[in-house]
Parts: sequence; structure tokens; C-alpha cells
Amino acid sequence: MSQPEVAAAVAGFNYFGLADAALVFQQLPDGTEETEERLNQLYVAAVPNDETLAHAFRVKLFASPEAFAPMDSGAHA
Repeated sequence: MSQPEVAAAVAGFNYFGLADAALVFQQLPDGTEETEERLNQLYVAAVPNDETLAHAFRVKLFASPEAFAPMDSGAHA
């Protein structure tokens, strides 16, 4: 990932209250398998499944609905 992509990931995880996941992305990989495995384990501990991400989104949406634009009724997903 590029530096701007890493910064966006960190900001996004923090925005949705997933600080432990953000911390994983703030650590610099050194190219070794050991470090990659350690970072993967830290990420899985912070985000064990997709439901973790969905829950964080729902919490933020409930707490700050104004932060999310309403969908145009003519738009298709």
C-alpha cells in the first residue's frame, strides 16, 4: 500500500472506533515472514470477522447519522 492509502486506512479504522486495527497499519513491515505473520495476527485479533466491521459501521451510523448522506431514491446499488 502507498503512504496515502495507509494513512486513509488508519483514519478510517480510527473513525469507526477500530483503534487496534489502525495501530496494525501504523507499524512498518520489514519484509520478514515473522513480521508479516505478527501483523496478520494483530489484525485478526482487532478484526476477527466481517461482522466486526459491520458492527463498527452500525455503531457510527447510529451515533452520527448526519455523517452519512441519504441515498438518492433513484440510485441503484
